[in-house]
Amino acid sequence: MDILIFIYNIFLIVLYTVVVTSSILNYSHKKRPLFAVTAALFLSYIFDNVIIYMTEFLEDFSTLYDLQFMTVPAFKTLIYLVSSYCLVTIQRLILPGRQTVRDSAALILLGLALLFAPMAGGGALKVWLYYLPAQIFTFYLGTSGLLYLSQYPESLDREMVSYKTLLGVTVIFSVLILIEDTIVIFSFDVYSNPMVKINNRSLSEDIMSIIYSIYAIKYLTRQLRLPRLDVGDAGTIFQETPPPSVQIPPDQEDADTAFLHFANHYQLTSREQDILKILLTDKNNQEISDALYISIGTVKTHIHNIFQKVNVTKRSQLLRIYYVYKKEMPWK
Repeated sequence: MDILIFIYNIFLIVLYTVVVTSSILNYSHKKRPLFAVTAALFLSYIFDNVIIYMTEFLEDFSTLYDLQFMTVPAFKTLIYLVSSYCLVTIQRLILPGRQTVRDSAALILLGLALLFAPMAGGGALKVWLYYLPAQIFTFYLGTSGLLYLSQYPESLDREMVSYKTLLGVTVIFSVLILIEDTIVIFSFDVYSNPMVKINNRSLSEDIMSIIYSIYAIKYLTRQLRLPRLDVGDAGTIFQETPPPSVQIPPDQEDADTAFLHFANHYQLTSREQDILKILLTDKNNQEISDALYISIGTVKTHIHNIFQKVNVTKRSQLLRIYYVYKKEMPWK
């Protein structure tokens, strides 16, 4: 049994490390914030799993860790806050049209709950109340993302399909994790003085992180194969195909550099960049729809999002701002 647990832990650490390495490689090439945040998220998973692994194999460490957890669960609190912040940031980058004030408020409430839960008496109920806010938070994050996508179905092009699946996975597993925590905490953990024995591993949480890892590896591997300028993604995590070739202004190298910096400056998603590239060639909505194989409704939604980010109301204003930006080259 110990051998199986050892192999399982090594598998998780290797899996998370592959995601971190792929994220860092992508970030070093393309400087997308999404890659950096993804690396930070899976680093937190690695640190968390290493500690859990130590509690499973080192009895003295396990006893010390469990006793400290019952008084000041500092390490677990830090892991929860870092991973939750990363999840919020990833969702903000992928769905930039959403209002993020509620996400920030939810994150603050989570932090306060994690700080004050250890003061709520003792025993199994105290531990259950400590874990509860994190699952409520992930449930909120998943459902709010799904609600946003249901309100804007025209945004569900190929870029969004995989992320919508992950949101569903997050909602389902937040419930499963809570059920597992409830059963384990009240039926298997031991909280009698002076003996404390806590099962720190959640199999449901592991399965959810494995699913995250598989999706992330598929996406990151695909991104590594793409040319740097093909993906101007500040916010989209799962793009199925590289943008089609379109006509862009003369002086190819300078134009590509200007376009990339403009897109990063205004946090345009990859699909918004595809559309902007064609807008720069003075195409209408129907022509953009035909070129990208998406509906006119989707085109209009993305153009509206571009206008909001650049703070304009007309195409002529957008083009003027772009060419002024290109001429002034503020990134230099």
